[in-house]
Amino acid sequence: GWKKEAKMSTESKASPITMSEFVKGLRKPKILALCGSQRTGSFNKMLLAYAVECIKSSGEAECEVIDLAELKLPLYNPNDEAASFPEAAKSLKAKLVACHGIIITCPEYNGLLSPLLLNAITWATRGEGGMYDGFKGKCATVMATSPGKMGGLRMLRSLQEMLMDMGSLIIPAHSAFGGAFQLFDKEGKLSDERAQGKVKTACAQLVHHSRFEANREHDCVIVKAIKEQKMMGEYGEVGI
Repeated sequence: GWKKEAKMSTESKASPITMSEFVKGLRKPKILALCGSQRTGSFNKMLLAYAVECIKSSGEAECEVIDLAELKLPLYNPNDEAASFPEAAKSLKAKLVACHGIIITCPEYNGLLSPLLLNAITWATRGEGGMYDGFKGKCATVMATSPGKMGGLRMLRSLQEMLMDMGSLIIPAHSAFGGAFQLFDKEGKLSDERAQGKVKTACAQLVHHSRFEANREHDCVIVKAIKEQKMMGEYGEVGI
């Protein structure tokens, strides 16, 4: 009778698992890493390299570095957009759409992000699909370093605001490192323990929050709401 069925139902239940076991069974998030500098010996390239190493060594996320200089994107001009949309821009946007988290390091140019990074972001908001499809719902952390005391803090604030306006979820870590000449060793590796700790923490937070995005189902009502939401300055699908 019902007692026998209840017993069988109880016995058939899966054994409880720990939180760590549950996390191991989740899909790994895909993190895209970008640097807004193309200078040889760039401190921000060195900073990104350490951050990528932290993410990869954790074994909890996939991480791909995109060299924006190698994309050789032309200076954005709407007059040329329809006639010759760069394949590299299509590829960049597709990778941004497919990722779950973004990490960016960039030098400060007069309080703002570099022309290289701004041009890449501009191209990534054009082409097929919605303007901000590559940024909506993506977890993002931004970092900067410079020889100056503020370490690029003004740039971080402006870049964070830009990403938020495009729908990204910003990891609230203040990762601006001044005194860059003292932070890296002769091989170009970040050697300052305090800076190392901050970068590790920011990367761990990025992976943690990106994991939730990676394991949402595509038909999830939250995902649908995010995609359908119009952000500031967004005016619908952009054709080419």
